[in-house]
Amino acid sequence: MLKGKKVRLRTLEEKDAEILQKWYMDKDFRQAYDAYDSNDLDSIRDEIALSKGGIYDPRTSKMIFMVLRARDDVPIGVCCLRDIDRMNGNAELLLGIGEKDMRLAGFGLDLLIVLLDFAYYELRLQKTYMRISENQPYGLQNALKFGYKPEGHLRNQIFVDGKYANVFFLGMLKSDYEKLSIVPKWKKR
Repeated sequence: MLKGKKVRLRTLEEKDAEILQKWYMDKDFRQAYDAYDSNDLDSIRDEIALSKGGIYDPRTSKMIFMVLRARDDVPIGVCCLRDIDRMNGNAELLLGIGEKDMRLAGFGLDLLIVLLDFAYYELRLQKTYMRISENQPYGLQNALKFGYKPEGHLRNQIFVDGKYANVFFLGMLKSDYEKLSIVPKWKKR
């Protein structure tokens, strides 16, 4: 289990399927987190079974974690590293707080630090990146504020709410992460 100040991350378990389905059916959640193939319960169970390959298996290209509130281990979200490219040392990072009343409660920063520590120091990746659509300005703003750098965008890449939207690519190198002043401050709390 990966531990932060406010969250803990654990691998998915079969009992998580119904919780994940509830979150996957939420429109706001879907726009921010797209690391799943279906919101069908059987498909979610299949995805959970496939994720049992082990987080240290070098053939694993996708790792999904249930995000638990640290004080009582209540599931509040899900996060993922996908398209893990160990040869080139990079992966896409996705975060999603599924419980609506927890979305602005300060869990995101802790979650991001825990997942980045895992990516950079356990998996030894050199870069993580995010794809964030322009209709998620809060997510884009927070990623930039944290230290992710713009690397480009795809115009009219997705169709959301009856119109096309741009998708922005943001990246962070391990060396960038190590220079962030917020990380050691957060860990000392």
